[in-house]
Amino acid sequence: MYLLALLLLAAPSDYATNRGTAGISVSVSGQGDPTIGATYFVFNDVAARIDVGFDAPLTPGGAGQNTLYSLGGGLRFYPFKRNHAAVFLQPAITVGRENSPAVSAEAAFFFLFGAGVGIEYFFASNFSAGAVLQLSLKFANLAGPAGTPIYTTASTATSGLSANIYF
Repeated sequence: MYLLALLLLAAPSDYATNRGTAGISVSVSGQGDPTIGATYFVFNDVAARIDVGFDAPLTPGGAGQNTLYSLGGGLRFYPFKRNHAAVFLQPAITVGRENSPAVSAEAAFFFLFGAGVGIEYFFASNFSAGAVLQLSLKFANLAGPAGTPIYTTASTATSGLSANIYF
């Protein structure tokens, strides 16, 4: 508790949202899929982001043991900042491979478009925690098992939490 209080007191009034700043993040979405990401501020208050997720079963092998992954990219715009908090807007695109919603033992590709609003709290100039509420349109079961349809869903399940370190 005392450490948290010291971090809050030590946080500077400037943010890590300046051009040229880079960072890494660990995120978890509403679906429970953790990702590791990188951020680079291409302009002041505008960041390009990339996130990678990977899930590979090691043992046992066989039916239903699929290697799954995701690769996401997006931009973050920080239009509002006050004290240690910054609000951001985030359009994003994600592609990957997941278990097919049609046949559980098979894997299929998906494509996701999303747009979200979030907040990032800067405990220090180089450390923050964030949350995003994202609405997404997902096309799943692409190139899935023969004779199965493409599933289309609108969802907020891609909302999530993150911890960020900036350099």
